[in-house]
Amino acid sequence: MTISVRLCSGRTGFEVTTGIKIDMIRASAIFKAKVATRHLMLLNYNGVEVSIYPSGRIIIKTASKEESLEIARRLLAELGLLISDEI
Repeated sequence: MTISVRLCSGRTGFEVTTGIKIDMIRASAIFKAKVATRHLMLLNYNGVEVSIYPSGRIIIKTASKEESLEIARRLLAELGLLISDEI
C-alpha cells in the first residue's frame, strides 16, 4: 500500500492520500465525529483536527508531515484498514 503526504493547498495542514476506500458509516461508529455524513467526517483526533473522505483522502491539521503520516496510520489501524506490521 502506498500512502502519500503533501502540504494542503491552504497550507493549514497536510493531505494524506491512502488509496483505501473508507466506509463512512462504519468510521462514524468508531470515532466521535463533530460532523459525519456519507461524504465527509470531521473529528478531533487527540487534539488534532481531521477531515476524512470516503476516497481515503485525509486532511490533518498538524505542523509536520511526519506527524500527519503517523496520525493517518493510527486512524487507519483503528478502522481495521491497516495491519500492525504496516504501521
